[in-house]
Amino acid sequence: MAEPTPRFGAAMDVRFDAPVESFVEFLTDRGLDHIELRAGYLDVREDGPTPATLREVADEYGVTYSVHAPHLDAAPGNVNERLRSAVVEATVDALDFAAAIDAVGVVTHGGSARLRYPDRVRDHVRSQAVETIRACARHAETVDVPLCLENQRTKPDIRRFTATPDRLASVLEAVDVGPDALRVTLDVGHAKASGIAYERFVDRFGDRIHLVHLHDNDGETDAHDPLPSFRSVGADIGAPYNVLEMKSRADIDRSL
Repeated sequence: MAEPTPRFGAAMDVRFDAPVESFVEFLTDRGLDHIELRAGYLDVREDGPTPATLREVADEYGVTYSVHAPHLDAAPGNVNERLRSAVVEATVDALDFAAAIDAVGVVTHGGSARLRYPDRVRDHVRSQAVETIRACARHAETVDVPLCLENQRTKPDIRRFTATPDRLASVLEAVDVGPDALRVTLDVGHAKASGIAYERFVDRFGDRIHLVHLHDNDGETDAHDPLPSFRSVGADIGAPYNVLEMKSRADIDRSL
């Protein structure tokens, strides 16, 4: 059986003050057929679409969805157990929402700890993050929507637990949930801003890469600049779903 044709689309950024259907029209007019709905966008809208409406939009326009779990002010490695549990609950809600709209995956972050903290604190934060991801990945198994752990960019004062191929692999191993339920989101902009060729992630994780986030930068800042070569980059990686993460519709057009 032939592999399905990879899909390319864009993320519904929190800055986009427009209904989902309007954005879908914008994307499909340009030959794109995937949309990533971000919790930040959905959480600040009182007029957010229902799952039934989103399924109708998907059927009408022939698009697929992915969902980005909450990450603004949401730390999976929070040392306060009540707050960590709240991150689990919010991500589980995102997985349930994704299942209700027939989404292809849910993106999540892997957590971080400040380097100024003692080793024992950083180790505890990482352990908390692993517990959060494990709980969410096990729920992903029950709703048949993969949880996709994203590589983060490095920062000089913070140890991000998924910023390098080795760190990402270590977290996946510690979580110990199979690749059907726990997959990878490769963010090529985060890799570039970390001084890491995205091909290193491809070599390490291969078919486990389910989603790709596409944007550019100067190699130092996470600028989310347009990426005109996004289709060739996506072809290099070979993942089924590819998402432009832009700050504006104009930047999407610049990428195109």
